[in-house]
Amino acid sequence: MIVRHDFQKIREWMLGSANISAPLITIRDPTVVETLLNASPDMLIVDLEHSVIDTADLQSMVMAAGNVPLLARIRGLEKNEIKRVLDTGAAGIIVPGIESAEDAAKSVQWARFYPEGSRGVGPGRASGFGYSFAQYSKQSPLVFVQIETPQALRDVERISEVKGLDGLFIGPVDLSTSLGIEFSWNNHDFVSAVDTIRGAARNRGLVVAIYSPLNEALLAEVRRRNFNFVMLGMDREAILQTYTRFIKK
Repeated sequence: MIVRHDFQKIREWMLGSANISAPLITIRDPTVVETLLNASPDMLIVDLEHSVIDTADLQSMVMAAGNVPLLARIRGLEKNEIKRVLDTGAAGIIVPGIESAEDAAKSVQWARFYPEGSRGVGPGRASGFGYSFAQYSKQSPLVFVQIETPQALRDVERISEVKGLDGLFIGPVDLSTSLGIEFSWNNHDFVSAVDTIRGAARNRGLVVAIYSPLNEALLAEVRRRNFNFVMLGMDREAILQTYTRFIKK
């Protein structure tokens, strides 16, 4: 049975929440999703950007997630990539590599059907293989863009004004690297950049989210700032940390 999420309810839930925990999945096996469900996550994120996961793997993961909302961080800003990922039934996408408001507008346009956008119509799983298209097409999957470059930071106010955009996702590691500064919550320049993005999102009533490694001190700093959701570590990181701790004992 295909689980159909109410995307508008997910939007409202995110906007009204702080520190939603969303583990990041990078291993191409749906049993990872099933295993994580035992930890009762609020939401899940599957990473296609930094992994070998493809859309067939993603669809199996969406199916395994059941009633738990699942977002996909896609490989990049590409029209067919967005269409294929959303056709799996994912609740939404995070688009990396955004540089401008024009890029953000394309992200939204390619995720929406006519007349709001130009997403191609096909009998994918999300629409019940075509049988529920009329119902599915009335909803709009969530679209987040990732702010992680100096260009995107400079244009963040215009990006936040893009119609139909649901939120801004901060990639702190790439952001700090591209700015030539230390990824540290004690670094004034880093905190200032993050606050600029948070302010742009809040002023426009958008969701604002961020990534945090599985580090208690870093995660405490993130949670203290009450982002709407936190992309939490990654599955490989959790495996390595846990086994390293026990192997070394």
